[in-house]
Amino acid sequence: MSGVRPDPFHETHLNHCGPVGLADGERILLWMLRQWVTARVLGEEPGQRLSKKAGGLVSARVASAFILMMTAIEGQVRRPLCVSAPCCKGYADDEQRLITACGVCPASPEIAGRLIEGMVVTPESVTVMARFLNMALASDGMALPMRFDEPEIPIHAARPTLH
Repeated sequence: MSGVRPDPFHETHLNHCGPVGLADGERILLWMLRQWVTARVLGEEPGQRLSKKAGGLVSARVASAFILMMTAIEGQVRRPLCVSAPCCKGYADDEQRLITACGVCPASPEIAGRLIEGMVVTPESVTVMARFLNMALASDGMALPMRFDEPEIPIHAARPTLH
């Protein structure tokens, strides 16, 4: 427990994060994104929280790449990001856009930029960081799929979110 708010990740595991059918890299990325937002909500420093919580799950390279990308996003965010609660089985729109952008950026930085342009002032800089994160995940055996099409079954969920 930290501060006066209980930690929403207490008793929540990686495999409970997000919808069924995510690749390992997508699930870990979604989990780290929700850890980042949880840290902000709880008044913690996100990098320290990730070091403590994700240390055994990802390499230092993946953690560093993720922190760089999130720092770039926070430095130029247009509006608060909509991120689902830790145990939510669905995706919030911003989560899905960011994770999809990370997956497609090696093949199409333009599509990745369009996916995140409503979230950040200069999507090009975030796309560069997303590409680095994608390469780090692939190097660790958690390559992100390139999802260019719409999901057959909507995976959006109107559930509680953390802002």
